[in-house]
Amino acid sequence: MTKMETNLVCRKSKGLVVLEYVILALCLCIMALRATVIEMPVVQSLNQLNNPGNNIYSLTISAVLTGLLVIWLAWSFCCKRVIYRVTWVEPGLCVFIIAAVIAGLSAANKRAALDSFQMLLAPILMVVMLVQILDSKARVKVVLVCVAALGVVGAYQCSEQFFYTNKMMIQQYQQNPPAMLEPLGIAYNSFDHMLFEHRLFSQGVHGFFTTSNSAGSFALLASFAAIVLFVNVLRNRKSDTSWAARAVVAGAAGFVVVFGLLITRSKGAIIGFLAAMCMFGGYLLFGSFLRRHRKTLVVFCLLLAVAGGIVVVGYGSMKHRLPGGNSMLVRWQYWRASAQMCADKALTGVGPGNFVHYYPRYKTPGALETVADPHNFLLSILTQYGPLGLLGFLGIILVPLWKVVFATAPVAPKAGDSGILAYRRIVVAFGVVICLGLLVLRPMVLKIPATASFVEKQAAAVMLYVLVTAVFAVGFACFAFAGDVKGIGQGEIVVAGLFCGVIGLLIHNLVDFAIFEPGVLTAFSALLACLIGLHLQGIGRKAVVWKPGAGVRAGVIICAAGVLWWALAYGLVPTAKSVAKIKEARRAVAYRRFEAAHELLGDAAEDDRLNPAIASMDAQVYLNQYRSGGKTDEKLLFEAERNLLEAVRRNSIDYKNYERLAEVYGLLGEAAGSRQREYLSKAFKNAAAAAERYPGSGRLAFAAGESAERLGLAGKALGYYRQAIRIEDAYRRQFRLMYPGREIFSRLGEGKYEAAKQRVRELSGEEN
Repeated sequence: MTKMETNLVCRKSKGLVVLEYVILALCLCIMALRATVIEMPVVQSLNQLNNPGNNIYSLTISAVLTGLLVIWLAWSFCCKRVIYRVTWVEPGLCVFIIAAVIAGLSAANKRAALDSFQMLLAPILMVVMLVQILDSKARVKVVLVCVAALGVVGAYQCSEQFFYTNKMMIQQYQQNPPAMLEPLGIAYNSFDHMLFEHRLFSQGVHGFFTTSNSAGSFALLASFAAIVLFVNVLRNRKSDTSWAARAVVAGAAGFVVVFGLLITRSKGAIIGFLAAMCMFGGYLLFGSFLRRHRKTLVVFCLLLAVAGGIVVVGYGSMKHRLPGGNSMLVRWQYWRASAQMCADKALTGVGPGNFVHYYPRYKTPGALETVADPHNFLLSILTQYGPLGLLGFLGIILVPLWKVVFATAPVAPKAGDSGILAYRRIVVAFGVVICLGLLVLRPMVLKIPATASFVEKQAAAVMLYVLVTAVFAVGFACFAFAGDVKGIGQGEIVVAGLFCGVIGLLIHNLVDFAIFEPGVLTAFSALLACLIGLHLQGIGRKAVVWKPGAGVRAGVIICAAGVLWWALAYGLVPTAKSVAKIKEARRAVAYRRFEAAHELLGDAAEDDRLNPAIASMDAQVYLNQYRSGGKTDEKLLFEAERNLLEAVRRNSIDYKNYERLAEVYGLLGEAAGSRQREYLSKAFKNAAAAAERYPGSGRLAFAAGESAERLGLAGKALGYYRQAIRIEDAYRRQFRLMYPGREIFSRLGEGKYEAAKQRVRELSGEEN
């Protein structure tokens, strides 16, 4: 028989306590690593093979986080008494997992769906695990100190880019533009060249993240970790004789973190920070009043949010943009396309990680860029996971916040229960462990090129590894000194500060996707766990003590091990095996050992049977081989066809595979005799399929028009040529709107644009 009972004081076994310290140290090392190494957001395409190592890195960390939870569960159940603190994340998490399974099964690209889900799920599971571990104020303070110290590191990196790196890059570009453009595959004096210059001369500051908005989001979280530590010093000034020194140190370090936020020049992050500060300031000034009228305040905020949403949608519908600069113009286009996507996939969504493949179908023809995310975390989850997924994701975040707002009165802390000795014992140990982790792990991820000279390697090691770790150590020491005071969270001030920081991040991500950047999401999850853990301590929430029978313990352990096996067998292992062979295949192609390359890519496709990009890459190698061989070996085209058909089978939505199939059949049509019309017909069919999946591409419409004309389908050719002209004209109108006075760079190409006009005149019988 098993039974449930509650007990306020639950003594954990010594082994479990040691294990929890190890798990907490590993989680903080992972958070530090992700905050100091650029990692692609989980919402972006996970199957682009231009940087396959990024997938291995992200999936490895996700597997480690999942494995830590499995180990904690297994150890707890082996102890015959499971002590569990209800986090309120559980209901939303269950709903989100169900929605992810449904959306993943209906996804066109199941490799992207599986990987994206694992990368998003792992930090959420970390919340549940950390709440169990953060059962003392000393442990919570260590997490806050780590997040704040990483904010100092981010500020250092942003400052280095702002004052030095960006200017140096501009000077190098001005001296020799082709040297910087060619490695990026950007043609000189093209539209992509213009966008590159625009980004370069804007001198964006992104720190250790992919965008300045992501750097701003992380700085926002770190700022509030620093602020609550600073406020805690002030709250304890009567009982701490050295509070002034602590306040100065914490204030100076906190100023550095906020400065890092400001120099990112992320408008969304700064607005979110200011909104959160206004909320926190209001709580500090009118906390008692707000607590008494919290129901009214929550209803007012909900009504305000609904009214704001209606105003935004109404304004956008009338003006075809949002108020603000060019960034808000394009965001409305992203949101409008996402709304159409949601309407077509109302129940399941397009699948995790599949937004990038579906977006071209809904993209506004005049829009300048194709994006991998709608730049709104609500729409991002809704389009990919469906309404059920959005409900679950919001439940994961908002239900704990709701419980915090409507909590019972806090329990008065016990006399002398300050946790200072416990804090002093662990903060030094954790600081040393994290610094060693950075020194060991970052060189494994950020490798110095083997071609560099000895002196260059030494300089790079100092800049990449030693200096970053030293800055973290200084920041950690400053905030650790500030945290060496009695108690934390007294009067719910710290809980309120973390609450406001979480809300500020959500506000920012109404116009961005930074929350999905792994470093930001991991830090966000850590602070959410701190918020829940402190709140449970503050209200005296009883932990659940469960004494399951042997059969139940064995079943739970087996299920937990099964989850970890699934994450490895279907996520990390296939990707790792295929990526290793892809790298070897690239080297083989570089040395023109094509047979070896094809064999390696074929094996990689077998290792990862869900990934369509491998077969597509193999087809591209065959095509390049055919062109370089004088276009004489038709067998190469048939092999390209076979691989592209396999890529289409694995992902029927991506227009690129149909575009390449049209190219293959067009080449076969040129070489074939009696079967020429058959191949030309297939070429047109696939060109039309590509244009259908990307109706906003003038290039694809023009290619479909040419393909139709080869078959003698004048009417269809005329329609596609007109479509190409409409798309190019719409693009030029938006270009003039966004960049008035600048020279227009044709996206279709000036030659094709004029050719399309000429063909329309000839096919329609219009006079020149």
